[in-house]
Amino acid sequence: MALSHSNHDSKIYVSATPYNVYKDDQSLESPFITFKLNIKMSYVLDKPDKSVPSYISKHDSWHEFEHQVDELTRGFICSLFVDAKIPFPLTNLHWKKHDFDKESIPLMSTDCVVSLILDVSSDMINAARESGRKKLFLLVMIKKQVVVPRHEYLAMLKAKEGQEVLHNVEDMIRLQAQGWNFRRSDWEDMANVLRQAGLGDSIKNALDLAAEHATND
Repeated sequence: MALSHSNHDSKIYVSATPYNVYKDDQSLESPFITFKLNIKMSYVLDKPDKSVPSYISKHDSWHEFEHQVDELTRGFICSLFVDAKIPFPLTNLHWKKHDFDKESIPLMSTDCVVSLILDVSSDMINAARESGRKKLFLLVMIKKQVVVPRHEYLAMLKAKEGQEVLHNVEDMIRLQAQGWNFRRSDWEDMANVLRQAGLGDSIKNALDLAAEHATND
């Protein structure tokens, strides 16, 4: 289900946390820092409702960028946001000291975000110089949450369920072509799932619908 983000309230939460859980590498000639970016976008209800999933995921991707510690600059931090190809504009930004924090600090611009990430990086680098660690990791979370009313949220859930059913049908067809033998009851069960999801009364209808969606996309 397509949704215009401009018609709904949204916030983007950013956090940067040292993530030195990986083994150090003392063989490095000079210290390196790896920025691990996790970019997420999700839809949430305007009012809490435990009867439905708490969010609907729209995007979830990981990106890694490595740089020499001694050459880390503000310009490199800025380039992360470009090279990661973030699929939404960075507006209405809020900073969290930790990703799991409930409280956040509103920020004026991406420049503020860059400054805060650079501050966290500098603190981690200074601590590493004291400990002698050469391989550093910084986890940067960028999470957009779009708030939608209940009727739209339920429609999105239904559309997502339909897409998942279509993918399951496609998987069954592909596996059968590869030599898998599904029982008649398996196909009947899938047909029942199709009907419950409002996708028609037959596997053929579902495949035709999947092809139509693929063409539209």
